[in-house]
Amino acid sequence: MLDEQSITSYVDSHSVEQVALLEKLVNINSGTDNVDGVVKVGDLMKAELEALGFDTRWHELPAGMNHAGSLVAVHDGNKSAKRILLIGHLDTVFPATSKFQEYSLIDGGKKAKGPGVIDDKGGLVTILYALQALKHSGALQDMNISVVLVGDEELAAKPTEISREWLIAEAKRSDIALGFEFALSPNQLITERRGLSEWFLTSTGIDKHSATIFQPETGFGAVYESARVLDEIRSKLSGEQGLTINPGLILGGATAQEDVPNGQGTASGRKTTIARIVSVHGDLRFSSEEQRSSTEARLQEIASHSLPQTHSELKIKAIMPVMVDRESNRKLLQAYSKVSQDLDGPALESAPSAERGGADISYVNKYVTASLDGLGAWGQGAHSENETIDLGSLPVVTKRAALFISRYGK
Repeated sequence: MLDEQSITSYVDSHSVEQVALLEKLVNINSGTDNVDGVVKVGDLMKAELEALGFDTRWHELPAGMNHAGSLVAVHDGNKSAKRILLIGHLDTVFPATSKFQEYSLIDGGKKAKGPGVIDDKGGLVTILYALQALKHSGALQDMNISVVLVGDEELAAKPTEISREWLIAEAKRSDIALGFEFALSPNQLITERRGLSEWFLTSTGIDKHSATIFQPETGFGAVYESARVLDEIRSKLSGEQGLTINPGLILGGATAQEDVPNGQGTASGRKTTIARIVSVHGDLRFSSEEQRSSTEARLQEIASHSLPQTHSELKIKAIMPVMVDRESNRKLLQAYSKVSQDLDGPALESAPSAERGGADISYVNKYVTASLDGLGAWGQGAHSENETIDLGSLPVVTKRAALFISRYGK
């Protein structure tokens, strides 16, 4: 217990320093496409991890992928000790052109607002100061810990077999994985995440004068056909638990061209001409591989019954697997909950998967015996200009992480 008291005391006495580093990290723009900014954040973390005795290496992606790679830091201790994988990410959703660029205190200094302040720079400082507390107590010396900080979590470069290669490699030699994405509340962690795919619907029709629409030789045009497909998806699949299908971008007219990497596109046409083409780009989130498979079959069936003189084609691409909720994940949750209660905090429960998006831990869940996510600080407004951290949560989650790692590592 003396070691644990040393750990918690260290976190408390370095809370001002931890918040100062958070501010420094937030004030560096590291939108996924801003490779220089992502690397700058990574270099700061690299220096801090090396000071703790970690061997570090930047793994860069091929130039054509246009994203930063991953920072991997490894600490080798006692060969008989279990290896723990800690996962965070260096990038944010806010590009260099965003108006939202700076860290600021609000609510009388109890909270802070800034790009990536909880997603995931709050997670980065949680990892770092938990490790510093373990180093201070002497507990880190015998531990086997791998830290992987991914450079493009918010929009993974394709193929993910390349962009997640080093994350998966560390997972394969680790016993458990801990993800430091933000928490939604003080009493919830994540034992499961839904999988993610993207889909592309292309509907085509005959481009004739609008006066002839609905006539047998003209048909209904691409816009009505795409609307049919989307409305059938809504009416037939919207009630299935754990399943969401979202059309995020629609382009249509005489021409339609999507710039997929940048999430934008162009379309042209006239009100007096029947639309020749419509393209729809959306995502599919699912709770199991069985649900994914059955849903994809139903989507293809819906797309196949086209209106007269039209045609629809649906292409689906896998992005992220399901983080399956396992008994071993639940046991980790119980152990983490015990730590929380020993720190006079609440019992912890699993957050519903429908309330969260995907994360990098989903790529490694099947390679480790158990995994947990959502171990970072809590706040509100992730991915918006209201992204806010509850600063009082930082020492809480840092102590939880440090004590859990200390106990598991033994």
